[in-house]
Amino acid sequence: MQLKYIFFALTLVSCTAASSRAQRPSSASPLSTGYLYNFESDIDDDGNVSSQFFYARAGVPLYRAEGRVIALSAGYSLNSYDFSGGATPFSFGSLSPWDDIHTVRLGLPIRWKFGERWDFFAASSIGFVGESGADFGDSLQGGGIAAFSYKFSDRLSLGPGIGYMTQIEDDASIFPVIAVNWKLTEALSLTTGPSVGATLGPGLALNWDISDKTRFSLGARYEKLRFRLDKNNSASPGGVGEDRGIPVFVGLSFQAAKHLRLSFVGGVDFGNELQLEDGGGNEILESDYDPSPFVGVNASLTF
Repeated sequence: MQLKYIFFALTLVSCTAASSRAQRPSSASPLSTGYLYNFESDIDDDGNVSSQFFYARAGVPLYRAEGRVIALSAGYSLNSYDFSGGATPFSFGSLSPWDDIHTVRLGLPIRWKFGERWDFFAASSIGFVGESGADFGDSLQGGGIAAFSYKFSDRLSLGPGIGYMTQIEDDASIFPVIAVNWKLTEALSLTTGPSVGATLGPGLALNWDISDKTRFSLGARYEKLRFRLDKNNSASPGGVGEDRGIPVFVGLSFQAAKHLRLSFVGGVDFGNELQLEDGGGNEILESDYDPSPFVGVNASLTF
């Protein structure tokens, strides 16, 4: 089983009032934004890479009742890469195969409570993932995820689910899901889904509620960005790029004002790998790169 599916099996996308890297508030926030910087790291086949990440998300409830929400969400993110220092021909450092990758998504998150113990979560999405100039129809990705959660006690909610996601020039993924919300003590909890800061992707986090307004988190998640390249890209016209890794992070989230929550995150990406493919998904170049430290900040509206 690929690592991707192992991590997906431990996660559930948050499906509360708005959209889904203390995101108790921002998972239900009508508006959130964040920035993250990955410091320069050595690429095994030659050269260096660093990146910046920016995102903004908004959500509008279409239906809301006690324990039941259907919402429309929209999001934009920019992954900006800087390749440098390549002296070896046909290496990532010398080719600099991509720079700015844009992601635009629309989603429909749903949460539906049945009685006192059962919750149903679902989220479907479709979006464009690619460089400027990439063919729109060839850059679409979509899918959905659904799960039930059963409240065994005031401290433990657990449930199964399933997800389906298409991949650009690759087989679609069908994967199991487990939703976990386990309150270990009054202050400590273990959760899947969104966590502190500006990171994206499925993961698992241990949270410490220092106070009603402040949360500290320690976690890890799997991240995979697969995208279409510009049809005039010099390294692979209309090809496919991929960047994946496992960020291990610590974060601090606090209520800065009545309706404003801030999160700060820092950590290190491990297991990093870059891949360049042609327009049919055939591998041209692949290389690991060293663990890369990162820092980030997130702001979200809360009500």
